[in-house]
Order: sequence, then C-alpha cells, then structure tokens
Amino acid sequence: MAYDPDFIPGHTVALPDLGTRAREQAFNSGTPVNHTRFSLVFNAVRGFATFTAHNIDGANAIPPGTFSRRDSFRLDPGVTRDLQVDDDRGYNGGARNPWDRGHLVRRAALHWGDIDEAKQADKDSFYWTNIAPQHENLHDKPWGSIEDWMFQRADDADKRACVFTGPVYSEDDPELINKPGERAIRIPAGFWKIFVLSTAGALKSATFLVWQRDFDREDPLTFNPVLEQVRLTTVEYLTGLSFANIRDADPLLYRRGGRLRILAEMFEPETQLRSTAIKGPNDIIL
Repeated sequence: MAYDPDFIPGHTVALPDLGTRAREQAFNSGTPVNHTRFSLVFNAVRGFATFTAHNIDGANAIPPGTFSRRDSFRLDPGVTRDLQVDDDRGYNGGARNPWDRGHLVRRAALHWGDIDEAKQADKDSFYWTNIAPQHENLHDKPWGSIEDWMFQRADDADKRACVFTGPVYSEDDPELINKPGERAIRIPAGFWKIFVLSTAGALKSATFLVWQRDFDREDPLTFNPVLEQVRLTTVEYLTGLSFANIRDADPLLYRRGGRLRILAEMFEPETQLRSTAIKGPNDIIL
C-alpha cells in the first residue's frame, strides 16, 4: 500500500533515480522506505528525507473533520533510530524558535478512499522521517496551499495525482542547537514539490520551489503558487535526483508547441528566449 507509480490510469510515474551526490547521502543506498500511501528515501547525513512520494485520489476525498487529528510524532521503524531528528530537537515545541514540525507528505493529501486505510496513512504521516523544520510563516498556510491550488485546475474526471516533495539542502544551511549538549541540526534552505496529473489523457507536471529565507523575516514575501513555479530541471539540479520519466510532461521546458509558444505570445522576439516570467495563472501547466 505504498506509493503506486501506476496510480494515474494509462501512465507510469516512477520514483526518481538518485545521482551520485544523492545516493552517497541516502540511507540504505536509497532503498525506499514504504508506508501507507507514501514512500520516502531518507538522507542519512541531514536527518530528513531526500524526497517523499505519495498518491492522491481527489475524486474520493474524505470530507475534512471526518476523523480527529492526533499529533503523535514517532520514530520510523524503517530507518535507524539515531539518524532521525526526533522529539523537540530543532523544533519550536521545546524551544523559542520559528521552526515548525512540517509534514512533507500532507496529512490531508492522504485522506481519501477507504477510511480505515486513510486513518492508517494519517498515522504514518507522523513518522519523523516525513517531518522537516519549516519556518512557521511558510508552514502555517502557504506550503499546503500548493496542492489545493493545483486541484482547482484539474479536470473533474482527472483527480488522481502523484506528488513528490523534499527539502533543498545547501552547504550554507545554518546550524541550530536548542539545548546544551544537543547534536546540531541544519535547517533546509527550502522545499520543492512536483505535482503530476493527467489532463485530457496527457500527463502534465508542475514543479514548485520555495525558500525559507523568504519567510524568515518580519514582513514575509507574499506567497502565490503562480510565482513559485519552476522548471523540473531546476529541482533536479538542486537535489541530484533525476525525474527523467516525467521530464517531458513539464510545459515550462522550452520546446516546440509548449513554453516556447507561450513566450512567443508574451514577449518581443528579442526578449522571449531570455525570460521565464509567468504573467498569470493561464500560463501554468494545465
């Protein structure tokens, strides 16, 4: 009952391949850790996931409030205990800091279909391997709005989706120690999400990238999914992952009939190839 690459009828959306950089840091050589309705590869160096992958059946979503939330964070039995960042280490549950326990796979995204299975998926989402420190200004609302926003643009008959999510790690990520003697953690620079669905039988994807620094300020930047969309290859470069299976499903890539055509309509000929600006929601993938 883990991530299903054949979840979208007529298409296969495989897990990404790990390049050398990502594989060197991955737990158990990058073998996926499977849970109810989602899978993940764990970064043994940083203590958080390399990426997560989950399925959503929006047409059979369980109404909000059907069952109560129980925040029961716990260790993932599929990953060595000492590698996981657990308890209040790094998070604002035990210290005055702005870093929330941020779900990579959203709880609400797992609430569909059979209610007992949905409850188990909800419970599994609280494994520490699915959690990463997110700035409170990002975690409170903007981060979760991406999936909601995408489903508003999906065809009514095509509400099945595959979603990949993960942190962005950099060499300059700051260290954080809440208590004396505690092992330091390093705060991820940002987060990315790739949303894959079918529209009119064709596979389409949209990639979003947000930076924690944009929200770690007194006056956080205004969040709008339209402005956070990037090319899939940007995330491949930042993470060392390869999404070759869905690369051609990204209309932001410059290719005949896709993004190049949109740019030709938006810009003067001498500027169209030098810009990736998005002017409005109609320029997004669907």
